[in-house]
Amino acid sequence: MNVTILGYWGGYPTAGGATAGYLVTTEEGQILLDCGSGVMSRFPYETSVEAISGVILSHLHHDHIADLGILQYAAAGAIRNGRMPHKLTVYTPAEPADKLKPLMDAHTDIHVIDPACKVWLAGALIEFMSVQHTIPCYAIKVTYRGKVLVYSGDTSYCEALIELAKDADIFLCEATICRGSLHTTGQGHMDASEAGKIAGMAGVKKLVLVHLPGDGNLEQMRREASQAFGGPVDLPEPSRLYVV
Repeated sequence: MNVTILGYWGGYPTAGGATAGYLVTTEEGQILLDCGSGVMSRFPYETSVEAISGVILSHLHHDHIADLGILQYAAAGAIRNGRMPHKLTVYTPAEPADKLKPLMDAHTDIHVIDPACKVWLAGALIEFMSVQHTIPCYAIKVTYRGKVLVYSGDTSYCEALIELAKDADIFLCEATICRGSLHTTGQGHMDASEAGKIAGMAGVKKLVLVHLPGDGNLEQMRREASQAFGGPVDLPEPSRLYVV
């Protein structure tokens, strides 16, 4: 499976950037993990709304859902013009209800996430685990032909992630808090050292820091994560493709 980084800034993007969005491509379809601000403009040329098997929203903060309405417009057009024979499939937490309600429209099939249940999308097995954020949020595990991607969602330090990410081939882990950054209050988030610690204890093969602060010292964050992880750590780049 391939993983394309569409957006990786937390809260709000830097100029020309995008917030959370990660496109997972298998031989059987595509899965979009989160759909933040600017994400749809970063779709590769070979991607269209009708190619997406499903969208998974880790939680309902705007930096993770801001472009979903735009994707729904694209789905409405594709359905109207006969290019898309089905509604857009979206998996989402049930709460906050006032954030979920605007996502419901005639061209979208909304599925409320039940962490006790696994689902299949694009031939991949999807598992969910509740993490520690300011609103309900889920970490996501994607398994396809023996390869494993784990995405932390937004969370404070959460030891349960160690088991979920155990031996993962790639771990997209949030690292929002940075010394000197004024970007976040820190509530419901981790710093780079905590992300590296979880990755190291889980024995993941590759750690990529995501949900980064726009005013953070990213190289400092990389060093801190690498020291805790015990190996090299990647900082994301726009449209970066990982082959898993």
